[in-house]
Amino acid sequence: MQLSELRPSPIGAVLVALLTALAAAPPAAAQGKDDLWEVSTRMEMPGMPMAMPGQVNRMCVGKNRKDEDLIPRQDNCRVTDSRRSGNQISYRMECAGAEPSVIVGEMTLGANAYDGRMRMTLTKTNDTMNMTYAGRRVGDCTAPTK
Repeated sequence: MQLSELRPSPIGAVLVALLTALAAAPPAAAQGKDDLWEVSTRMEMPGMPMAMPGQVNRMCVGKNRKDEDLIPRQDNCRVTDSRRSGNQISYRMECAGAEPSVIVGEMTLGANAYDGRMRMTLTKTNDTMNMTYAGRRVGDCTAPTK
């Protein structure tokens, strides 16, 4: 196979976009009244010969946050449904753009930590990707105002 024959799959392009969005999160200030979270993410694509490296990012989230604010996502994704039962949250997101997708996921919240998983399905090709993530509160910061 020649290098010119290698083309990124549509889900690979979405994966790169999602990882880029997570890595490009604005830096959080070191002090303040809000919560500084360190979030680790890991992507898995069925049939992919090698695993994608994990990512670790920090984000500042306001104390008056909604549960949905802890869900890793791109700018073109919006939460269309979320439900909480005790410390369990389930959600559904729809993402627009060149590769529209639907994401379903769940997370478990703790006082200073959370973890979750999501499954992304590209609507055009029905390709799937799985992501696991875990966050832990690591300090204080000042969240940007919306």
